[in-house]
Amino acid sequence: MSEPTGRPSLPNVATLLSGQVRYQFRLLMSTPSALIIGVGFPVVLLVTSDARHAHVAVATVAGYSVFGLTMTAFNTHGVRLVAARESGILKRWRATPLPRWCYFLGRLVTVAIFATMVGAITVLVAAAFYGLHLTAAAALGVLITFLLGASAWAAAATVLSSLVPRVEVASPAFIAAYFPVILISGALGQISSEPRWLVDIADCLPAKPLIDAVAGALTHASGGIALPGKDIAVLAIWAVAGLIAAAATFRWEPRRPAQHRDARTRRQVKTA
Repeated sequence: MSEPTGRPSLPNVATLLSGQVRYQFRLLMSTPSALIIGVGFPVVLLVTSDARHAHVAVATVAGYSVFGLTMTAFNTHGVRLVAARESGILKRWRATPLPRWCYFLGRLVTVAIFATMVGAITVLVAAAFYGLHLTAAAALGVLITFLLGASAWAAAATVLSSLVPRVEVASPAFIAAYFPVILISGALGQISSEPRWLVDIADCLPAKPLIDAVAGALTHASGGIALPGKDIAVLAIWAVAGLIAAAATFRWEPRRPAQHRDARTRRQVKTA
């Protein structure tokens, strides 16, 4: 009997993706600084704001939880992705039998889940210690909104990561990109309604619709789940457009300085 030839078949799609998500999640949990920063800052803000009166406003909880989620889904994810690319980790992953889409999507799914967990912890702290009324329907609505918002921010971070040339400038670049958006969204406190054009810009960016949707889910009085159509639509557009742009611009190899490329070209010419 002849032995079978060819490469062994890979597991099915669900097995591959779930395995990659578990692996990436373990990597995130093995460096708890992401969880500490994403949860620690919002909780400290809770303690030093309305919570000192043993009660916290819903808008405050929504803003602080989105602040922590954004730091995780955008800043932490983006910086780690730049570091993985510039150190050659992505290049080595590309050389494995794992389909490229699986690694790409696995990182995005993982960070969306992780950032959702970060935002949820802030909400749970407010419910446990500062008088926030949290029903099962409200909790489910918040989780759905968090997942969509985290996906939008993670996709945007993936796009920006392809433009960052070095690890040293990654963190300042991501902070400079997201912090103004957080400020004009009202995540760290109520903003003025003037000038109107600034409010209109904030409505079109992913932070303010995410905050408004979370606040709407938390204040919804009836038994159903509250998902504001306009805010969800904005987040969905950012998530889908960001995913398409990320897939189109994603780079596996690090940027090489021009002199390094020229030297490599000269070596190739000499050996040709």
